[in-house]
Amino acid sequence: MAFLDGQSMLKKTIEWDLARARAKLIELMEPGVLGFYNSVEITEILGFEGKKIFNVLTVAVAETAEAPSEIDWNAIRLNQDRLKLPKVSCSFGVMRYRLSASDFLQRVTECELSGHWKTSNADITFGALASTPPQFIPPDADQPHPWNGILKNNFFEGSHTLELFDTTKEHLRFLLDDSRRLTQLAKVVGQIVPIKLDGMSDRLGNIIIQLPVTVFSTVVRNSPGGEHRLGIAWHPDVTPRKVQITAEILDDAALSSFDSAVITTGEATLELNARGGGGRIRIWDMEKRVLLGATPAMRFFTSVRMSMRIAGEGASAKNRKFRFTNFAGNECEKTIFLKEPSEPGQLIGSPPERPREPWVAQRVFSDSISSLRARKEFVQYGLDADPNPPQAPVTATDVQAADTGQEGPPVDAQPKLKRKAAALEDLHELMRQHGNEGVWLWDPYLTADDVLRTLFYCPHDGVRLLALTSGKTISDSTKTREDQEPIDERERRRQAREKAKRVKRLQAEKLESAKGNCLGLELEFRIREGGAGWAFHDRFIIFPRAQGSALAWSLGTSINSFGAEHHILQKVTHGEAIAQAFQDLWGQLQGEKYLIWKSVPDTERAV
Repeated sequence: MAFLDGQSMLKKTIEWDLARARAKLIELMEPGVLGFYNSVEITEILGFEGKKIFNVLTVAVAETAEAPSEIDWNAIRLNQDRLKLPKVSCSFGVMRYRLSASDFLQRVTECELSGHWKTSNADITFGALASTPPQFIPPDADQPHPWNGILKNNFFEGSHTLELFDTTKEHLRFLLDDSRRLTQLAKVVGQIVPIKLDGMSDRLGNIIIQLPVTVFSTVVRNSPGGEHRLGIAWHPDVTPRKVQITAEILDDAALSSFDSAVITTGEATLELNARGGGGRIRIWDMEKRVLLGATPAMRFFTSVRMSMRIAGEGASAKNRKFRFTNFAGNECEKTIFLKEPSEPGQLIGSPPERPREPWVAQRVFSDSISSLRARKEFVQYGLDADPNPPQAPVTATDVQAADTGQEGPPVDAQPKLKRKAAALEDLHELMRQHGNEGVWLWDPYLTADDVLRTLFYCPHDGVRLLALTSGKTISDSTKTREDQEPIDERERRRQAREKAKRVKRLQAEKLESAKGNCLGLELEFRIREGGAGWAFHDRFIIFPRAQGSALAWSLGTSINSFGAEHHILQKVTHGEAIAQAFQDLWGQLQGEKYLIWKSVPDTERAV
């Protein structure tokens, strides 16, 4: 291990070094400043290659527990057998032991003098370490932070951290160059200790020192007038000190509220005029000049809407039934238990007054469409290049439904069919989570079977389900000009029209025979043919929103091969732009010419 010094960083100013880090560590570990630390628990994730031992990650946590008088170095390994990864020559292990606070500080001093980090009896290789300024890591808020996947129990007031940062990571290139290895290592290590390596890959090779704040505890409440009330309670062994409490609300990048108070004990009232919360709070120790607490934006419930509705899967529930073809080619029946649309219900309490809401929270675009095009983040090609694009070939497909009729793939199913069933279940889950306002499926190879094993599974009652295809098949995409007999343009168009009619008839007949009772089903299936609209290739599942941005996922492949071979299902950043493109094309395919099949609403069917 080598520390970066002034000679190795010519013409650069060293803003922080190990001497300053050691001095800050001694200052923060002083009893009563942040807590009362009697020991430091050290967890080492190590790599072993031959006789070489190298550091993957070291986390040292200051705690109140007492250290043992002696350490049994033969009993510090947490995994019984070495951890191994496929196609990786080295193995791994997780070690844990405890040093007294004074012993740990002595090891830091020795490291400063010798340039070598050594807290155990093992000869561990480190990368080029550089000391970095301390940081304060708050506990998680609504969204977890990767830091808290590494730190220990950072649930309460937060922790100060100091790091020796591996600036080269030369021993860890094999993990960083192939992220699959890092994912595999994180999985096996996570079964031994609650550390998520892959969430903080930039910290690999580092030594992290964690100092949890335990010298006091806080509680934050919200008042009817919109004030934030923060109370503090000091550790019984601490003489209360003056702290400055500040709070601010950032609203749409604007500082809309700010207040500050100085207290020693008890409670501070901060005038933020926000009954629903949203304040970020900082607690500064005025005597010790150290941050004792920091919170992310804190939200409070000021009202709750209650609605009474019976839901179930019994005979009285509203169930959609339809038929499909399973893997064996047999006709089976499927039942989907429908979710009724949410009702307003009774409001208990009163919502906070927010004139800018819901519009700010539901801003449709994170950026303008023109800016997205300029940065190549969203570009539509082929819309204007050819006003009369050639007709895409359309034929019927013989792809069977990838559905088992069971809650999971059959035990004796082939691996590919199991993968397809599992992948389709992911789409069903997306529809359960996000399809309460509708689902739009956009796939040039979409067939009636595909619609049956996707949109028919949407459990939301009466939402608009749209399916759009080009009528393409795999055989069409692989056909070459040499395979076709030469015909004139007029005959080609005639044959294409005949194919389109045949495809629509076959697909409509399939849906009509398999539709079942169509309860809660508002589905329309259209085909793009001739010169209407524009040819399309990408495949998306889209979840429209009446307010705010639509959500969209790129399927990576067509539904007929979904899950069969490698492809990627990924959420699209600018879902509203995708939804607008779908709507533009859908709007150009009006009329019976482009309609394959449309469900009959329940009210019309009952007449």
